[in-house]
Amino acid sequence: MSALLEARNLTKVFQTGDTSFKAVDDVSLSIEPGKVLGIVGESGSGKSTVARLIMRLLEPTSGAIHVEGADLLALRGEALRKMRRHMQIVFQNPHSALNPRDTIGAALAEPYRVQTDLGGAEIERKIIELLEIVSLPAIFRYRYPHELSGGQKQRICIARAIALEPRLLVLDEPTSALDVSVQAQIIAFLQDLQKRLNLTYLFISHNLAVIRYLSDDVLVMKSGQVVESGTTDAIFRNPTQEYTRRLIASAPRTHFS
Repeated sequence: MSALLEARNLTKVFQTGDTSFKAVDDVSLSIEPGKVLGIVGESGSGKSTVARLIMRLLEPTSGAIHVEGADLLALRGEALRKMRRHMQIVFQNPHSALNPRDTIGAALAEPYRVQTDLGGAEIERKIIELLEIVSLPAIFRYRYPHELSGGQKQRICIARAIALEPRLLVLDEPTSALDVSVQAQIIAFLQDLQKRLNLTYLFISHNLAVIRYLSDDVLVMKSGQVVESGTTDAIFRNPTQEYTRRLIASAPRTHFS
């Protein structure tokens, strides 16, 4: 099966005056349609930078990114805008991802208003459908972010991300800003959503238990580089690198394990 997402030799160097820092160093990855690739590593390992490079929120210093065979880095203007319908990102902090002045309905309507020609009545129907998908009542479209819990806000962020039926969803630490009691609910919801909609996930986390629970394949990062990659079963049962073994050994046991 051909890869939905393929990145080769991604490198990102940040320059500040005479000082440079290589945040991502020659990273390659691929994900087949309907699969989940987990990227795990300690804080500062370059995981989130990879996510932003994949989404072209940052431009790589060098390397290549292909989505369904299309050269993502070659796209500009309208062609890039159309591609963004097929790949969306959910960020770590749902509290800062939603405009406090907009209702939830307005937040969910935004993708349709920007990317489609749908009329108001059709957008309203779509909003209600999205709320149903993320198991929230239709009345929530009239509420404001401050009226929702952290878990409910993250469900809204996920709903907004899937509004245009993307094929790839990049999830950058989507539960780390939530209370522990809510994290399990969101993880279970994401797993169910992935299966129901046949989504492809790039799932980024420092939580090995979550990565093991959700992922088909795992990529381990340290200091901007990939130190180990393989199937989830192989990585957790028989890691070949000392760094990976230390990560697994130090991970707290949770109900995901």
